[in-house]
Amino acid sequence: IIVISLLLLFFIMAAQFDSFIQPFIILSEIVVDFFGALFLLWVCGAGINIMSLIGIVVMSGIIINDSILKVDTINNMRKNGYGLLRSIMVAGRRRLKSILMTSMTTILGIAPFLVRGNMGADLQFPLSLTIIGGMVLGTLVSIFFIPLFYYEIYRRGEKHRMLKEAT
Repeated sequence: IIVISLLLLFFIMAAQFDSFIQPFIILSEIVVDFFGALFLLWVCGAGINIMSLIGIVVMSGIIINDSILKVDTINNMRKNGYGLLRSIMVAGRRRLKSILMTSMTTILGIAPFLVRGNMGADLQFPLSLTIIGGMVLGTLVSIFFIPLFYYEIYRRGEKHRMLKEAT
C-alpha cells in the first residue's frame, strides 16, 4: 500500500510540476528521513511496530510538504526571471522560517509523548521517536540538501541554455 501511495504521490506531483525530475527530488527525502527515524529507534532501544510505522507515515507527510513548498518557490522564482542559483538562495530565505516553524512545532508537540510510565505512553513512545527522528533529519535535508540536489540536476540545463543564448 505504501508503494502504491508513493507512486500516486509521484504522479500527482509530476502533473503539478510538469516534470518527472522534481517529484524524484522531493521524494528522495523520504529515504533519508526513514533511516533517521530508524536510527533514533535503534539508539533508544525501541523496536519497529505498528505505532512506529504510523509515525513514519505521519513524519513523511509533514516533511514532504516542506520540500514541495521549497521546490515550488524555486520554480516560481525561475519563472519570474531569476537565475538558478539566485532562485535557490531567495527561495531558501523565504521558506526558512516556515520550514523551521513546522518542524519545531511538530517536534515540541510530540515531545511530551516521550515520557513513559503507563501503557498508553509506552504505546506512543515509538511513534514519537520516529516522528522526532525523521523531523530532525528531514528539516536539515529540506533546508540544505533538497536545494543542493535541485541545483546539481538543473545546473547542466542552465549551462546549455546559456550556451544557446550566447550563439
